[in-house]
Amino acid sequence: MADKFILIDGNSLLYRAFYALPLLHNSAGVYTNGVYGFLTMFNRVLAEIQPTHIAVAFDKDRSTFRNELYSEYKANRSAPPEELGGQFQLLRDVLAALNIEYLEMQGYEADDIIGTLSKKAEEQGLKTVILTGDGDALQLVSEQVEVLLTKKGISEMELYDPQGVKDKWGVEPEKMVEIKGLMGDASDNIPGVPGVGPKTAMKLVQEFTSLENLYENLPQVKGKKLVEKLEQNREQAFLSRQLATINRDMELDFSIEDYVMREPHYPELLELYRSLEFNNFLKILQEKEREKGMAPLKQEIEVLFLEREEDVTALLEEIKQGESVALYFQSSYHHPMWASLQGVFLEYSERVYQLKLEAGDDYKLQWIKALLESAVIKKYLHNAKFIQVLLLRHGIELRGVAGDTMLLAYVDDPAFEGDELDACLKKHLQLNIAENNLAALVNTIRELYFQLEGQIPAELRELLQEVEMPMSEVLARMEFCGVKVERSTLARISEELASGIAGHEERIFELAGSSFNINSPKQLGKVLFEDLGLRVIKKGKTGYSTGAEVLEELYQEHEIIAHILNYRQLSKIKSTYADALQELIHPETGRVHTIFKQAQTATGRLSSVEPNLQNIPIRMEEGRRIRQAFVAPGPDWLIMAADYSQIDLRSLAHISGDERLIETFKSGVDIHTRTAVEIFHVPVEWVDSELRRRAKAVNFGIIYGISDFGLARDTGVSRKEARKYIDNYLNSYPGVKKYMEDIVEFGRRHGYVETLLKRRRYLPELNARNKMVQAFGRRMALNTPVQGTSADIIKLAMIKVDEEIRKRRLQARLLLQVHDELLLELPRTELEEVSGLLRDCMENACSLKVPLEVSLKTGPNWYEME
Repeated sequence: MADKFILIDGNSLLYRAFYALPLLHNSAGVYTNGVYGFLTMFNRVLAEIQPTHIAVAFDKDRSTFRNELYSEYKANRSAPPEELGGQFQLLRDVLAALNIEYLEMQGYEADDIIGTLSKKAEEQGLKTVILTGDGDALQLVSEQVEVLLTKKGISEMELYDPQGVKDKWGVEPEKMVEIKGLMGDASDNIPGVPGVGPKTAMKLVQEFTSLENLYENLPQVKGKKLVEKLEQNREQAFLSRQLATINRDMELDFSIEDYVMREPHYPELLELYRSLEFNNFLKILQEKEREKGMAPLKQEIEVLFLEREEDVTALLEEIKQGESVALYFQSSYHHPMWASLQGVFLEYSERVYQLKLEAGDDYKLQWIKALLESAVIKKYLHNAKFIQVLLLRHGIELRGVAGDTMLLAYVDDPAFEGDELDACLKKHLQLNIAENNLAALVNTIRELYFQLEGQIPAELRELLQEVEMPMSEVLARMEFCGVKVERSTLARISEELASGIAGHEERIFELAGSSFNINSPKQLGKVLFEDLGLRVIKKGKTGYSTGAEVLEELYQEHEIIAHILNYRQLSKIKSTYADALQELIHPETGRVHTIFKQAQTATGRLSSVEPNLQNIPIRMEEGRRIRQAFVAPGPDWLIMAADYSQIDLRSLAHISGDERLIETFKSGVDIHTRTAVEIFHVPVEWVDSELRRRAKAVNFGIIYGISDFGLARDTGVSRKEARKYIDNYLNSYPGVKKYMEDIVEFGRRHGYVETLLKRRRYLPELNARNKMVQAFGRRMALNTPVQGTSADIIKLAMIKVDEEIRKRRLQARLLLQVHDELLLELPRTELEEVSGLLRDCMENACSLKVPLEVSLKTGPNWYEME
C-alpha cells in the first residue's frame, strides 16, 4: 500500500463536533461532546483512508501574523463557550494517548501548519488528505493533495481533488485565494470588495485569472457600479487575498518519520476513555488491545459426553475428596430465575465432560447432585451466584465453591467492565476464546483463577474470601427468594396514575391553547418558546431544549411548567414501576426477583437490575406508594426495614479521625444541627429547618468533593456564600480537611485509594495533565474510601445477619438491600428475636471509632411501616 499522509485541522473539527452534538458530560461534570464528536469523525476517516502517516494541527492562540496585517482579522469571533474551552486540552491529552503528533506554533494558524506539511509531503511524493471544515484549505488541493471537507454535522463529508474544486468553483485550486480576495470571508472578518459575492468573484477570476490581471484590465469589466467598487477597494482586495493565503513556507523541521502511524499508549488511552465514559470507544479499544497479544487457542478440546447415569457415577468415583473441578453451566438466558439449564461442562484432571440437558432432562441434574452439594470437592466457577440461583430452582444447594473468577477479577480491578468469562480471559491470559466455545472456556477457569490470585495483594485475597465469596451466597438466596408483590395493588396504582396524568395533560392543553404531543421535544419546544413566548434557555441544531434542567429554570415563569414536570414524573412512575413490575412477577413464585450486580461498581456498592428495586422513587408520594405493593407473604408475617443512620458520615468520622466529628456521633448530637452551628456561627436554638438543610448539603457534599458551584446550585445561595460554607466546615473539622489532603496525595503516589477493608480503586486520573480529569480523580479519591467503607460495612452486616438466621433456623429471610437499608420478611412470632439479631449484627458489623446506629421499622408492606 502506498504511503498516505492525513493532516487534520484540530480546531475546525473540534468546533464542528461541539456544535453538532448536544452538550455531553461525564458523571464528574466534564464536558465531552466536542472530543467525542471529533473522535467519531476521526475513527471513521482513518478506517476509510487507512493512512500511514498522520498529524493534527491547532491554532496556538488568536493572535497571528494576519492580525499584524489587519487588526480586525477574526475580530468578530467571540471566545469559545466555557463548555468548549476545556475540551481543547482534553483533545490534546487524547491525541497524546493515541500517540499522534499534534503541532501548534505561535503567530500561525492550523491552516499554515497544514499548508507547510502538505507541501513538504508533496515534495517527498506522499499522497496527502487534509481533513477540515475550513474551505480555505481548497487552495492546497493538487494532484498529490486532496481535501476532505466536513459539510453537515459529524457524518457528511465531501472529498475534493483538483477537478472537484473546478467543478464547484470554476477555477483551479490555487486560484481560490483570488476569489477570497474579492468576496472576502465573513467568518474570518476578511473584508474583500463590498458588494462582490461568490458568483461575481468566480466570474471575474474565471475571466481574468488573478487580481493583478483584473486591475490591469479594469476597463474591460462589465458594469459601472462593479468597476467603481473594485476601484475603491483595490488595496482591500489585495489585503484580503493576502489574509486568505495559507502560508506554506513556515520554518518547520520536517522528517516524515515523525508522523508515522504508531500504536496508541493503551493504558493511558483506556484510562482516559474510562474517565470520560466513552464506553463505545473503550469497548473497541479493549478488543484491539487484547487481540494484539492473543495467545493461539489451545488445541481442540476433546469433550467426553456424560450420557448415562453410570458414566457420571464412574466419574464421581474418580474425583477424590479434597480435589477440585471447574464448572460452567450453559443456560438459555442471563436472568437465573427466568433461564433454563441447557448443559453442564465439567473440567477435571485436564479432561472436559459435558452433561447435555434438553427439555425434560432436568432429572439428569440428580446424577451430579452429590458432586454439586459436596463441601469437600472444591469448585471453581465464573459468577457462582448465577449458578447457585439456577440450582436452587432445582432443589440443589451448591457447596464447596473455592473460587469465583468473576469476583476475583472484580477485586483486582473494580473498574474493569468485562464481567463475562471470555473478557476476563482476554484481559488476564491474552486468550481469545469465543463465548460459545464452552469446552475451551471451562478448561481455562482454574488457570485464570490461580494466575490472577497469585498476582493480587494478600489484602485483596482476604477481601475476596472473607467478604465477596460469602456475600455471593447471601445474594443468591435473596435473588432466589425474591419479594412478594401484589399485582392488584400495582394495577390500582397504575389506574390512579393514569387519572393524574390525564388531569395534567388536560391542564397543559388548556394553558397551551391547543393539544399536541407532550412527549415530543419539537412540539413542546414550539408551544413553550414560540406560542407562549417563554425565555429560551438552550437551543441546538435540532431545536429548543426541553430537558428537566431547562424546565426547572423556567418553573416560576409559567403555570404550565409545573404540570409538564408532574406529567413526566407520573408517566415514568407508571411505565417503569406500576406497569412494568406487573410483567415481572414470576408465574411460579408470585414474587419479583431482582439481580444484585456484585461486580459492577468501583466503590463496592451493590446495584440492583432487572428490575432495579433500589431506585423506586420516594421523593414524590406517588412514587412512594409503589412500595404498597411490596407485601408480607401472609397475614401472620411482617415486612421489616433496618436502616443505618448516616453511615457515610460515620465512615468519614472513622477514616478522618476528626475529634469533633467523632465526639458528635458519640454524644448522639444531630450531626447536621452541629454542622449548622459550626459553619453558620449561630447558637443551636437558631438552627431552623432551612439552616439544617444547608448544613446537610455541606456534610454530604464534602464526601463527594463538591465545588462551591455545585453547593451553590444545591442550596440556592451564591458561589461566594457556598465557598464560605465549605471553608467554615473545613476549619471546624480540621481532621476532615487533613484527610482530604492526605487521601489525594496517597492516591497520586500509589495510583489508588482504598477502603477500610483495603478494597482498591485505581485512579490514574489524579496524575492526568488535564485539569478537568484531575478534578474528577480528586472527587473519586475523596469519595471512594468513605462510600466504599460504608458498602463494605453493609456487606459484612448482611453476611452476619444471614449466618445468624440460618444458624438459629429462623423463617425470616433477607429480601433486598437498598443502599443503607436492609429489607426482610418474617413471621410475627419472630419479631422480637429478629429485631435483636438485626440490631446486634448491623451495629457490630465492624469496629469503628464511632457507634453504628440502626433504626427498625415494621409493617404489612414496605409503605406502611412504623
